[in-house]
Amino acid sequence: MIAIVFSSISAVVAAIVVFIIVYYAIETRRQGFKIFWQKLEYFSSVISIDEEKVSFRPRGKDISNGLLDNIGLIGRTGSLALSGPCTTEEGIITRQIVSRNGFLEKGAWVRTSLFVHEENPKTNLDLDYHDVSFESELGTLTGWHIPEDTTHWIIGIHGHRSYRTETMRFVPTFQKCGLNVLLSDYRNDENAPIDKGGYHMFGLTEWPDLESAVNFCKANGAEKIFLMGHSMGGAILIKYLLESPTASLINGAILESPALDLNKIIAMKAAEIPLLPRGAEYPVKKLVSRMVGLKWEDLNYLERIKELSTPILLIHSQADETVPVALSDQLATQRPDIVTYLRLENALHAAAWNTDKEIVESSIGTFISENINN
Repeated sequence: MIAIVFSSISAVVAAIVVFIIVYYAIETRRQGFKIFWQKLEYFSSVISIDEEKVSFRPRGKDISNGLLDNIGLIGRTGSLALSGPCTTEEGIITRQIVSRNGFLEKGAWVRTSLFVHEENPKTNLDLDYHDVSFESELGTLTGWHIPEDTTHWIIGIHGHRSYRTETMRFVPTFQKCGLNVLLSDYRNDENAPIDKGGYHMFGLTEWPDLESAVNFCKANGAEKIFLMGHSMGGAILIKYLLESPTASLINGAILESPALDLNKIIAMKAAEIPLLPRGAEYPVKKLVSRMVGLKWEDLNYLERIKELSTPILLIHSQADETVPVALSDQLATQRPDIVTYLRLENALHAAAWNTDKEIVESSIGTFISENINN
């Protein structure tokens, strides 16, 4: 009788473990790879606003994001760029307005934005730009070209579930460096061709799209080309440098919080899950690999960093809770011959500019200046 009871309990426990593994495999696929476009939510509210300052009551992530040194405040009818000192009183944040677009008034629903600028170069930065398109292996990709009267270019590569506007906060710095700017899409973006069942593949499939963007720049007179990749965009950038015969055209690469080894990122996230049994990470990853169609070892780009030769400016922060800074530490330690490392302390994931604007812009300017003549 006791043996039957124990057998029944074991069967129940085994079923629970299997359920947990399948559940977290599905969640890993959804959160890590699946593409979906969320409806924007505006959950904070403007309390008062004048020509110089805005006061707003933050909710959710806006409570912490609203205190960052440089942040955007976005509403349905307008947006603000905020910077400088701020005050908080009775849950209300008051910030200095640096620039504004459209119209926001008292009572408007708003949200913070790490990107700061989320419309287009003309609306947000008063910069002329061209809508451009070019062909990749899956079809037509589109982008924005912000022109400069030089033969020097830079391509912005956005991150997971992001958009080309992610790089726009860096455009004024690029312009000071005399660079044409191309902010382009890649497969599985909202208006781009779909591939691999709608999965982001962290460079495994996307790198040919970056190659096509490089070819577009070359066809339009580029003699010096730089790249900037954010988070997963950094993984795409590295995979491109490892695989493309056109990688020799690149004069320098800027990586911000790059996802250099998705295995380590998944392991970090798994350690934070209270109900995931010890050792369950392996079957979860095995199941995800079958669902998505990938080999996890292919996503460890640190294993191939000896193959790199392009100068790299690496930007990452100790406070990053999405991509562990240890990945960038390893890249910087093993390749000091090509890596210039800006290691910060307090910046959120892919938000170094928002916390350390001056040193980030200075480092980018110096890096481009040093490598534009090589």
